[in-house]
Amino acid sequence: MSDQMLLSARGLTKRFGAVTVVDDVTFDVPRGQVLGILGPNGAGKTTLFNLISGDLTENGGELSLDGSRLSAEPPYKRCQRGIGRTYQVPQPFGDMTAFENLMVPAMMSAKMSEAEASEYAAEVLRDCGLLPRANKLAGGLTLLDRKRLEL
Repeated sequence: MSDQMLLSARGLTKRFGAVTVVDDVTFDVPRGQVLGILGPNGAGKTTLFNLISGDLTENGGELSLDGSRLSAEPPYKRCQRGIGRTYQVPQPFGDMTAFENLMVPAMMSAKMSEAEASEYAAEVLRDCGLLPRANKLAGGLTLLDRKRLEL
């Protein structure tokens, strides 16, 4: 696996009983590139993302991030290393503002001070185009904006 590959999979396989859902998948995502996964319903796309995020454990193969093995890491460590995902139906905390949805996890998980978390939340909202809606309740955001917030 090349040093320039951000994310790599080799022979990734996932079975549920006798059914193989992800079968010997191999790919590389070079740093700075975007990779799309296309396929019909039931093709294993969601299962593949669940393997990458750590929500599921592979039966075979290996994942690596920045050249180091990712397969044995739990989801929270993968998240700390920068792997994030959204689900089909975004579920931010609807009774909290967009700003609060980012601040609270930053303070709880990343152990940031309130000032650091505030700066971080403002930066993320700016990068996602949500800064003008920072004080809006997440439950009142559009579907697209809730997805942006969740990511």
